[in-house]
Amino acid sequence: MKPMTNRKKLISLIHAQKNTAKLDEDCYRTIIFGATGKQSCTECDTAELRTVFNDLNIVLERQKKAPFRFIPKFEHPTQLDAVKARAQKILGEGWQKRLDEFIQTKVRKTTLSCLTQKELRQVMGFLSTVERNAKK
Repeated sequence: MKPMTNRKKLISLIHAQKNTAKLDEDCYRTIIFGATGKQSCTECDTAELRTVFNDLNIVLERQKKAPFRFIPKFEHPTQLDAVKARAQKILGEGWQKRLDEFIQTKVRKTTLSCLTQKELRQVMGFLSTVERNAKK
């Protein structure tokens, strides 16, 4: 069995927080959307999940319940992490919108998190092209 990643661990802790706080589905989704602009934890990256986790801890503290603790373990960065970091560097502010437009028009997928390894390499190629054209 594979060890649990930080992302999966955060998602499971967030669901435990939801149950402990006795939040209904609408309230839970509102907290996720307010923290990340996304509808579900599965659409969120690790940084966004940490934001949701911290917001739910605030809810628990206001209910006079003990907050949850998350102790991350070291993980090797993935190709997805590399694409995100490079996109932020090369595309600057609004990188997510530009990247999503490329993915939707050229790769024909909805979001970055849906891509296969081959498609991620295609996105890296796009970023390399943008970087080369910016240096001219």
